[in-house]
Amino acid sequence: MTEQSVLTLLTDLGIDYVRVTHPALGAIDDYYKMNIELPDQGIKNLFLRNKKGNRMYLVVMDEHQSADLAHIAAQIGESRLSFASEEKLKQCLNVAPGCVTPFALPYDTAQKVTVLLDQNIKQDELLGFHPLVNDATVCIGYADFLRFLAHTQHEPRVIRVQTQA
Repeated sequence: MTEQSVLTLLTDLGIDYVRVTHPALGAIDDYYKMNIELPDQGIKNLFLRNKKGNRMYLVVMDEHQSADLAHIAAQIGESRLSFASEEKLKQCLNVAPGCVTPFALPYDTAQKVTVLLDQNIKQDELLGFHPLVNDATVCIGYADFLRFLAHTQHEPRVIRVQTQA
């Protein structure tokens, strides 16, 4: 998949979007340092694995939070979660670090990735995600995001993300 294929898919699904270009950024902190303004509420995506490394999770959460991985693990019945390797990220979503995005889920045809959706995400604001590259952000509505996930056959599991103490 490419950025253009993501935009084409959104159009084919009847999903309106706003695309914003910006310098390539690898982390949320880079946005703040460069004072980049986006028309979305700000979303952070974490690609995690369970202790055995046989289950992968994509956590979609508010960018202002720092996730307590032990709390998330307990909610989903895992003993431990940690960040997945670059190799696993490439294998499952075919993106590089800094480009983790739900827009890569069409690549996960084997359904190896479970989407964990933070209940604190505001449903009345736009959600912004990288379109497989980190020099642009594509913003869509919450309902459209759920429709996109349904298209990829990734039913999200709603969780409560707590900030690390």
